[in-house]
Amino acid sequence: MSPAHGPRGVLLAALLLVGTTASAQVTFDCQTIQERAPATGLGANPKAVASVPLARQQQGYVRVGGGCEVSRFGYDSAHAEVMVQNAPDGDFGWRCKGADPALVINPAWAKASVTFCKASAPNVSSLRLQCKTLSSKTGPSRNPLAEVSLTPQLATEGYVVVSGGCDSSHALNGSIHAENVVVSKPTANGKGWRCQAADPPNHPQDATVTASLVACQLAVDPAQAALLIPKPALRCAVSHGVKTTGMAYPRALAAATGKVISGGCDLSYAGNGSVHAQFMVQHGPQADGAWSCWGADPPLISNPGSAQASVLSCGITTVPATTPLPAPTPTPSPTPTARKNPVVIVGGTLASEILYWTLESRLDRDGYQRFFFELPSGGLIDLHESARQLKFKVADVLLQTGASKVHLIGHSQGGAVARAYVRDFGNASVESIISLGTPHKGTDDDPLLALVARLLFNCTGTAADPLPCKQMKAGSAFIAEINTRPPNDPVYYTNINTLHDVFTKANSNGKMDNCDRTSPSGEALQCNVTVQDFCKDNLVEHVGLASNGVVYSGIRQALEHRKIALNCTEL
Repeated sequence: MSPAHGPRGVLLAALLLVGTTASAQVTFDCQTIQERAPATGLGANPKAVASVPLARQQQGYVRVGGGCEVSRFGYDSAHAEVMVQNAPDGDFGWRCKGADPALVINPAWAKASVTFCKASAPNVSSLRLQCKTLSSKTGPSRNPLAEVSLTPQLATEGYVVVSGGCDSSHALNGSIHAENVVVSKPTANGKGWRCQAADPPNHPQDATVTASLVACQLAVDPAQAALLIPKPALRCAVSHGVKTTGMAYPRALAAATGKVISGGCDLSYAGNGSVHAQFMVQHGPQADGAWSCWGADPPLISNPGSAQASVLSCGITTVPATTPLPAPTPTPSPTPTARKNPVVIVGGTLASEILYWTLESRLDRDGYQRFFFELPSGGLIDLHESARQLKFKVADVLLQTGASKVHLIGHSQGGAVARAYVRDFGNASVESIISLGTPHKGTDDDPLLALVARLLFNCTGTAADPLPCKQMKAGSAFIAEINTRPPNDPVYYTNINTLHDVFTKANSNGKMDNCDRTSPSGEALQCNVTVQDFCKDNLVEHVGLASNGVVYSGIRQALEHRKIALNCTEL
């Protein structure tokens, strides 16, 4: 959505199918909302996630699609940001991430939109929209191309493709520089999604791209199927807009007479309509129901090119009684993992998920459902805003897993964001918080730490510092807030530090106060844990806390509310 449409747009529409009786009326209602990151101002490598509001999820709305827009020249940034993520996020969200162009520092914003729909009919309480997400990854290779298609089984069950998206690799996440997604659109037969990426101008590289699709069907319990005659079915069609050619910053729109659920964007790139790859800066719904595909020239390069938008419009039709849609194959319920609530890993500043792969594999091995939350804009925005977006992630995880609480494992700044989440939004959904190398009392005045903070985060100790620098400073209002907890706080806290940490000192700024607990069995649980108190020769440092086997032995014990006794031989 363009800035003219405001920071949050809402699109409402409904299609009505009238059957042979009043009981056969089916309403198909869709809404779209938008989230911006950072909420105000600009940030490095911004990531926004728009999620279906929990109240709407509980009413039966499901995520069907979404869009992405990033800042560019003339729209708050010095240069066009590279859109590296515009794809489904979990079961109820849509993510939009920007990355700096090759060798360019470019503070920016990102806006994610999510579209969610609900099918309903009078007297048919079990009627629902049911969706699945499929993905396929290609690379690393030059100019990678990925396609994902609806499986024959899902097609037989009545699923149709309603949207799709693309993720491309970027610095510290699979390639040296941000790879440009130049094509994100439905396949020619409408049964899949195609993603084409292109190397940055004058910077050939091996990169990856992942194509994802969302497919949905109308489902109803067999006991109520007779109330819907003729049977309703979801059907979608692809329409293409007029192609814009030979222009700097080319933009194209597409529209359709039906309900626009999602759309595609096709930009020119080297060897296919322009000298260099255009940067995709807008790929999403507009307030008037159209779909926008907008390209931008690379930094300081004139690059006339082309753009073409397409739309996927969907509606309800009927299936003749003689050829009904087959009933969907029941999906067996997973074997419940008794007493194990899901785990959400809250990453540290500028940290991508790759840093936590080892931790994720260990949680998998121990039978935990685990999820990853990357700090929006790399953690270089208001920490309260990061906590707000963590709230959406937790809501998504709870609905997806059916759990009532989560465990939060926060690394570095991620631990502070986890505590801010509890402080700002309550502790009802959190069983435990395990922090790794988190400066709970703020960053201190150690000269080496000050140098590292200045080099990495531009923290100078002046009024011009970025907001997170001020918030994490010892004695700040933010630090005071997260260290103020209610006396009956039910959350189990475990705080693991190492003596070899340049950011956090175990016995000063890394220590939590008044956080010891008693286990359900009556065992005294120590909150603050220093690795070297158990394993004096262990040399784990700040980053390594997330992957160290000895540290994980403590994480395992903390998740089970057992007394911490680190296993010095665990790898």
